[in-house]
Amino acid sequence: MEEFLTYIKEQGWIIELNEKREHRLPQVIRERYISIPQQWFDFISAVKSLINDDDTTWFLCGDDFDLQKEHSFRWNEWEIISLESAESDTEWESEIRDFWNFHLPIIMSVKSGYSYYAIFMENGSIVYGSEPEFEECEIVANSFEDFLLKIMKGEISI
Repeated sequence: MEEFLTYIKEQGWIIELNEKREHRLPQVIRERYISIPQQWFDFISAVKSLINDDDTTWFLCGDDFDLQKEHSFRWNEWEIISLESAESDTEWESEIRDFWNFHLPIIMSVKSGYSYYAIFMENGSIVYGSEPEFEECEIVANSFEDFLLKIMKGEISI
C-alpha cells in the first residue's frame, strides 16, 4: 500500500492519511456488505481521503460513508440515481437494490460522466461501471490489491 500511495501522490493526487489508523465504517454499511476484503479495510484505515488534483475522482474512505455528514455526492449516489430512474417500477427497483447489495463503491468519478469502481462481494473482484446504466459493469481486477497494482502499471486509468 505504501508503494501505491507514493505512486499516486507522484501523479498529483491529494492524500490525507488517517492518523488514528482506524476505519470508521458505519454498522449499516458493514451489515449490508458482509464480505468486504481485509485489504480494503486496511486501505481505509490508513487513508482518510484520496482525491485527484482536479477534484473529479476520489476514493471512498471512511468519512465518505458517514451518514451524518453532508457530502456533495453520497457514497451510494449512483444507486440513488438509478432508483430515481426506475420511477416506482418495483421490479426494476428490486433489481437495482440487488445489484448494489453486492457491489460496494470504492471510487467515484465525475471526470467524463459519472462512473465508479466497486468491490463485488461474491469474490472480491473490482468492477467498473458508468452512466447511463450503472448496473452494467465489467470486472477490471481480481482483487483490491490487484486493482492497485494495475493502476501503478498504467493498466487502469483513474
